[in-house]
Amino acid sequence: MGKEQVDEKHEIKFFEIIYKLSEFVSALCLCGQVIIISIAVIGRYIFSYTPTWSEEIARVLMVWMSFLTASMAIKDNSHVRISVFDKFFGEKALKIRDIIFSICNIAFSLILFWEGSKLVIQTSRTKLPGSGISSGILYASICVGGLLMAIMLVYRMGAKVCQRKQ
Repeated sequence: MGKEQVDEKHEIKFFEIIYKLSEFVSALCLCGQVIIISIAVIGRYIFSYTPTWSEEIARVLMVWMSFLTASMAIKDNSHVRISVFDKFFGEKALKIRDIIFSICNIAFSLILFWEGSKLVIQTSRTKLPGSGISSGILYASICVGGLLMAIMLVYRMGAKVCQRKQ
């Protein structure tokens, strides 16, 4: 086995670890949402008391889950797209188009990361009113999501260029 094959296996392993970590954290966010919303509903209808933090924390978990699963969808190539024009172009043209789209998406994802970082810094001293946690935690999802999307786009673009199985 050559050095390039070993390096490629390590690179693919890196992307798989990031994917599995995103999947795990997304599942935790979903479980957290189910538990928190159940507590809120039971509290409201049985005990006539709803925790003030429940809706807010469930929303924060939903935002985090959305950004994490967006990066997973990039790796799986499962984002919604219009493919009606694909039949009019050859395989080489589609490959070039995909690379151009990937570069544009990487740029967008890095802008999300950069601007999200600035937003986290600006909001880190403010607190969410219901839970009292830092607003920066909510906006950090933009930052993390943008970075993970860029990483997964690099993975997909590498797979497309190298013609490896995704």
